[in-house]
Amino acid sequence: MNMATMRSRILALTLLLATVPVSFAGDAAPENKIRINQENLSKLAPADQDRVLCIAERLETIADMDKSSLSREERKALRAETRELKNEADFFNRDGQVLYISAGTLIIILLIILILT
Repeated sequence: MNMATMRSRILALTLLLATVPVSFAGDAAPENKIRINQENLSKLAPADQDRVLCIAERLETIADMDKSSLSREERKALRAETRELKNEADFFNRDGQVLYISAGTLIIILLIILILT
């Protein structure tokens, strides 16, 4: 084997090995955007627990929805609803963290809504 053939094989093998981890990166389970601290949730009244779960479910739904097909008024209402839910979640978090909303998720939701308006 000459030197040029060997170099090309090493380069091809390196490129092949470099792309293997990338092909499996999408197989990982998606991380939850909103987490609930079960210990602090159990300290709340049952009605408050139900409300926290509803808030978390609605925020997950908003984060996962396709906002590109919404009208300007719908995006504005969705943005206002997100802020309202965040404020309500902050109320439940007053005695300790119960509901964790990823700051990145909240920023992405608001940015997407703003960009599409």
